[in-house]
Amino acid sequence: MILEAQDLGWQVRAVRIVESVSFQVRKGETLGLIGPNGSGKSTLLKLLAGILSPSSGEVHINGNPMGRMNRREIGQTLAFVEQQSDTSERLTVRDAVELGRTAWLSALQPWSEKDDCIVAQSLVRVDMAGMEKRSWHTLSGGERQRVHIARALAQQPEILLLDEPTNHLDIQHQISILRLVKALAVTSVIALHDLNQAMACDRVGVMSKGRLLTIGSPSEVLTLDLIRDVFGVSARFLTDTDGSSFIRFQPIQ
Repeated sequence: MILEAQDLGWQVRAVRIVESVSFQVRKGETLGLIGPNGSGKSTLLKLLAGILSPSSGEVHINGNPMGRMNRREIGQTLAFVEQQSDTSERLTVRDAVELGRTAWLSALQPWSEKDDCIVAQSLVRVDMAGMEKRSWHTLSGGERQRVHIARALAQQPEILLLDEPTNHLDIQHQISILRLVKALAVTSVIALHDLNQAMACDRVGVMSKGRLLTIGSPSEVLTLDLIRDVFGVSARFLTDTDGSSFIRFQPIQ
């Protein structure tokens, strides 16, 4: 297992935000995290990324406790795209993506043509090629989101953590970004708001009130009863013309 959460918990004062969460992620798989707003998805991702230190439990990467790894080692292994990321408005698009190479640079390994190629390729992958000189403050919300994803790709991580990566994106780029993540030779953990997008993941974990209720394949996890109990809506599974399934929602009568 490339990534493991062992009895993870995090709390603010006496309020438990994440409680006793344990699961493993296999190398190369895409795990979707779903749950209502406030269920703990974003906090869990920050614990997995090492941005927050757990109140209890531990994260392991390739069998190694994250607490014993330095930031450079973590940065060479794992990249995190937050739902709302701050970036200096004085940066250009290329400047922002180049930050993804930081963990790989040192006095003995300065910037090289290889780094230039990796940055350029990352911009192409998110459909931002040709916009390298644009200033950050001129970008739309969707363009900024794609640049953040490009920066994560430039890290060349083994593990990619994304917190609702399709926020602010139009339909075209929602589809292209999710297809890109699925096609990458990385292990991905993605917090998703859209249950239909979660159906494309290898496995799905359901968060509610800070706990991991269940984890398994989409067909096992996304049942009508679970959708009703966790999300408070009625649902039907329909079959599209290409044979794929999708979920239609309606208020509980």
